[in-house]
Amino acid sequence: MIIGMDFINRYNLSIDVKKQLVSIEVRNQRILIPIVNVMKSIKIPVISSNTILLPSNSTRKISVAIPISSISLPFIPTFSFKSHIPVDYKDNTLAFHNYRSDVLLYNAMRHPKVIKKGTRLGYLLCCSTFQHPRMFYSSHYRLHGTTRCTGMNPAFSNSIIKDDFHIRSSALSNNNSTCTNRFIRYSADKLSSSKKVSNSTVTQHLNLLVQNVQNDEHKRDLLALLRQFSNIFDTTRHNVANTPIPHVINTIPHSPPASRPYPQPDKEEIMYQFIQEFLQAGLISESNSPYAAPAILVKKKDNSYRFVVDYKRLNAITIKDSFPLPNMEDTIFKLGKGFSYFSKFDLKSGFYQIPINEADKMKTAFITPFGLYQFNVLPMGLRNSPPTFQKVMTDTLKSCRSFCLVYLDDIIIFSESFSDHLYHLRCVFSALHDKNLLLNPPKCELAVQRINYLGHTIKKDSITPMKDKIEAILRIPEPHTLAQANRFLGSLGWYRKFLPKFADVAAPIHAVTNLTKPNRKKFKWELVQSKAFHQLKHMLITEPLFLHFPIDNSPLILTTDASDTGLGGVLQQKVELLSS
Repeated sequence: MIIGMDFINRYNLSIDVKKQLVSIEVRNQRILIPIVNVMKSIKIPVISSNTILLPSNSTRKISVAIPISSISLPFIPTFSFKSHIPVDYKDNTLAFHNYRSDVLLYNAMRHPKVIKKGTRLGYLLCCSTFQHPRMFYSSHYRLHGTTRCTGMNPAFSNSIIKDDFHIRSSALSNNNSTCTNRFIRYSADKLSSSKKVSNSTVTQHLNLLVQNVQNDEHKRDLLALLRQFSNIFDTTRHNVANTPIPHVINTIPHSPPASRPYPQPDKEEIMYQFIQEFLQAGLISESNSPYAAPAILVKKKDNSYRFVVDYKRLNAITIKDSFPLPNMEDTIFKLGKGFSYFSKFDLKSGFYQIPINEADKMKTAFITPFGLYQFNVLPMGLRNSPPTFQKVMTDTLKSCRSFCLVYLDDIIIFSESFSDHLYHLRCVFSALHDKNLLLNPPKCELAVQRINYLGHTIKKDSITPMKDKIEAILRIPEPHTLAQANRFLGSLGWYRKFLPKFADVAAPIHAVTNLTKPNRKKFKWELVQSKAFHQLKHMLITEPLFLHFPIDNSPLILTTDASDTGLGGVLQQKVELLSS
């Protein structure tokens, strides 16, 4: 590469040899140009074509298939399959014709093995492919006007980056002494996505988000805004947030805790699929760490499984992060100032979007029957995962705090008018886009006038408990143990502010649950507790079950009372009701 000093000075050129990038400046924008091509390996899955029985201590040829008609490539057996049945083949390549080939398998076990049709035996390692170099920008600009690029390599001047930005270029001159003239224009009101997503699933999600908006003009404006930021609604990809706050695991002096894998033979294949998906998405990588926490699968209500790592021993030696989580009651109160429009957003696989400090990745290592792996992103179950996530989100949306609240991965935007709301949405979308954070469209609500948030239904002038939360409490059976009684009282904790004389009614239950540890065996559930239990349930379905938000300019009156069984207080206001 030969570059003249005139060009270097004019475009403030710099070369990063380590990253193999050339950086130039055009109208206060940094353009990064890769020096070398990018190599990418492709793995082609190899699966069994038929179900076969492999007798003990015997060799048998098995037919396998791939999605490509004819190819000859190195075959790599998966760790899961290799650990069950040793694979024996003459050389390290397989030749496929008409999508088929054969693998010679040897069963060294004392009992026969069944290989079911469709079992993934391994993959073909395809020769690396080259991606042509592209130019990309450090922020969002469109091409407009002209700029001389004399001295730039014509290969770069002809680079088409239509996937990232819209480019219009004139034809190259015959003498090729200068590169293509380019047009650069900043679009302040139409921010182009870093990648325009044409995925039909994303388009469908965006349309569903506005389907309940009744005003046609509002719907058009919202849909136009969503399309500009469609990339943050793209659930077909995984990404890691561009944040300066990686998760750090600070520990006290210790020996690395290591455990054996938990035996779950009936779920082994499901866990293996989880591992493969995580590896493919880049969430985890193989590890040589001295740490080893056991991984388990927990069944969810829909009978699917959640992948969980038991970090109990690591958490015991982790120094607590004291970054505060928002107070839920304060959050609810802030929404009660006469706002007419609300939007709610949920982050896609929230924790998995947060990077983890490189030096601390090995501490997240977990052990499975297939080997040892470690997380590249923030896993669930770590002691400080919630504070780190809240820290990242607070930093991301700090410029939006006057109209936006965030509780972990739940974001709510509130506005007094639709025009304000549209602007507030743009600000939040832009902040999420800059940090490369993705939303989960099916769990988002857009520009509604009543919204469910943190267990409450919020409108412009009032707050009520969510109906399904009340129904869940009503389904709780009458307690017979101390734990059940405490669980019932705990479920009412969020909603006691809606229940007049709650302490009075609940006093008989508190009398048998507020016990010191030595006296817990004295718990008893008699007629008086049963009566209080049913009365509290009845209060939950007795109207009116709501609170009005206070009016800012009216004085507040604090009324308190106390008795032998409880104490309490209430805020009141004298409000003149205007006749219609």
